[in-house]
This record gives sequence, C-alpha cells and structure tokens, in this order.
Amino acid sequence: MKIESTPLGTQFDDSEARIVFPLGIPGFEKDRTFQLFQQHADDVVGYLQSVDDPDLTFSVFAPESLNIFYEFILSDEEQALLKLERAEDVVLLLVAYRQNTEQDAEALGSRVNANFMAPLVINSESRLGLQKPLYRAERRITIKAN
Repeated sequence: MKIESTPLGTQFDDSEARIVFPLGIPGFEKDRTFQLFQQHADDVVGYLQSVDDPDLTFSVFAPESLNIFYEFILSDEEQALLKLERAEDVVLLLVAYRQNTEQDAEALGSRVNANFMAPLVINSESRLGLQKPLYRAERRITIKAN
C-alpha cells in the first residue's frame, strides 16, 4: 500500500513502522495511525506521517541524539493503553516544529523548536503510542567538559 504525503511524496506502507495513538495526539485526535519514516538511514530527524491525512506530518527525533534523557513514571492507565510490560520497550520521540513569524522572516528565517515538555512515548513491541505532558517537570541542564 502507498501512503501519499504532501511534504514527503509517495511512501510505501511498512507495518513495522506503523504506530497507533489510541487517543490521538493532542490537537490531532482524529488522526490515530501514523507511519514513521526516515529519508536516509543516518538522519537524526524522522517523520511521523498520518496514514489518513497526507497534509499531517510531524518531524520527530530521539532526545538522546541531543544527549537529553528523561525520567518519569507512566500511570497504570498509560501502561495499559500502551500494553507496556517492559520498560526497555519504551521509545521516546520529540516533536520538532518550525515557528514562522514575521519577525523571524526578517531576522533569522524560521526557527526550529521542539516540544521537550510532552514527549511521544511509544511501545516498540505493541507499536502503540501516546503523548505524555510533563506538567511539573524538574528541568536541570548539566554541561560537562573534558
């Protein structure tokens, strides 16, 4: 099966790369099934393309690619939704987006931002996902130099 994507063109369906968000992604609740694509195997940024909406594509990346690591607890309901049995099956992705404003266009062009406070949590075995808002997260940045 082919998936038509406005930004990526024609992509081929791969059931191993398909991810279902049973509750949708906040703001996009009607789109629940996505396919994960990478343009090239060594790309840091991948794409979550809605299977049903060719215009809905999220740019995503693993937080580890920026040496960012998360520690949080999933509720029993969240674990059940993901059918999660082992912590090592969890994959986190962050959504990156381009914020275009008139000021950006005049100054630096458009800026790329990421939603660090609501990672996508995916069970790599069941291929189920959810977005986990971290409302009261402790943020600490440590910079180490050799």
